[in-house]
Amino acid sequence: MNATNSLRLGFVVLLLAIACGAGARNVGQMMPTAPSVAAARASGDIGDVEFGFGAASARGAEVVGGAVSVQGTGSHLAEPHGFRPTDDEACDSALRDALKRLADAARVAGGHAVVGIVSTYNGATIDDPARVECRMGQYKMLVPLSGVIARGLPAPASQK
Repeated sequence: MNATNSLRLGFVVLLLAIACGAGARNVGQMMPTAPSVAAARASGDIGDVEFGFGAASARGAEVVGGAVSVQGTGSHLAEPHGFRPTDDEACDSALRDALKRLADAARVAGGHAVVGIVSTYNGATIDDPARVECRMGQYKMLVPLSGVIARGLPAPASQK
């Protein structure tokens, strides 16, 4: 192999290394749950299923279906009509997908709520009553959630 071919081969290897490294995005971003829940409810995606975020929201709930884990997905790649969602819009889509999956699981189990919802990713748990984690990759967004299916949201302590 002559020097020119060696340089070309080295250049190609360098370009491949850069291209492969560019796709290795895996960033976590916390996002509020209230806007996505309201949008999913308004669109009819979740019906009348209620959601309680944070492990404490499961205290006093009448569990009917046990634990459930889902992974909502969204994408920030351009859609067929040319619109490219922002990271925030793609994360919202992923959260709404996760909520729909939780609602479907609740209905199948005979429940009307999913409580104790926490973010779960690679063995780590984030317990927040108002926000969940969206994992942003190069091509898609993930919102992995775990919760417990219940008959309904538990009554506030002051009403017991």
